[in-house]
Amino acid sequence: MIKVYGGVYSRACMVMCTLETLGLEYEHIAMMPRSEPTQSADYLALNPTGKLPTLVDGDLVLWESQAILFYLARKYGAGLLWVDTLEQEADLYRWSLYISNQLEVPALALLLAVKYAQGEPDQQVIDAQALLLKRFLPTLESHLQGKDYLVGDKLTVADFHGAAVLAWPKMAGFDYSAYPAVVRWIEHIQGLPVQQKVMQRA
Repeated sequence: MIKVYGGVYSRACMVMCTLETLGLEYEHIAMMPRSEPTQSADYLALNPTGKLPTLVDGDLVLWESQAILFYLARKYGAGLLWVDTLEQEADLYRWSLYISNQLEVPALALLLAVKYAQGEPDQQVIDAQALLLKRFLPTLESHLQGKDYLVGDKLTVADFHGAAVLAWPKMAGFDYSAYPAVVRWIEHIQGLPVQQKVMQRA
């Protein structure tokens, strides 16, 4: 059986949403980010980064959340959560990498600056990360005009990844008022029944 290591409040959530959508049975080994179990010898033998999530599927041990998502959709999806043409596949990679390379680092940094602040969050850190988000969000805002999904007019693993990442600044209080299409997309993906099913594991 497939095993997923990670917590609902980690990137494992997007992996679990993918597994649930594909109707795959799996064992969930609950772990919190930065927790002692992630630094155990047994876990580090699976994932030397000590981060979450990690997927075990038979002899395959895979980490890095996007690699896991792509693998699951390609191996088990039969078209579900994936696109239909090579051109759309290139577009899926393009937008997945855009979010990962340009937006994910400041999104996470902003969330951590608020979540782990002892006392008042460092406003300089918050302002610096918000500035990076404001540099790259307009491109995504323009792309999502009139769209419910990131690529190909259908739900794909890119939506699970992207909406999860861009929900982090929202939780940290980032002002999304200039990006209504992005907000609509995040809320649409985060509001899917499969998301609620996964969150019930919390």
